[in-house]
Amino acid sequence: MTTTDKIQKAIKMMNEHDWWWAWADYCTEPRDKAYGHMRAFVELVASIDTPAIVATLRTMWEISAKQAWSDDKDKRAEYQSMIDELMDTLQPSTLSIAA
Repeated sequence: MTTTDKIQKAIKMMNEHDWWWAWADYCTEPRDKAYGHMRAFVELVASIDTPAIVATLRTMWEISAKQAWSDDKDKRAEYQSMIDELMDTLQPSTLSIAA
């Protein structure tokens, strides 16, 4: 799998993650699924050889979590702006990686 493929898969995983698993009536199954999904994300990102990309994806994960848990529309918009800026840095045209 190329670095670009890994980036695309990591972004897809962020978008699919169940950020609200904690509201699942305290069941272990949703928590375990969310934790397993997070671990898979961590392992995928750790397999990328470019430290800057790894740091960017980890930051995006953290911002996505904050955005999911925020009720403040302005904060959510601010978080989305941060994610958009980070996404721009991950575009193939701005990366100097072998595909």
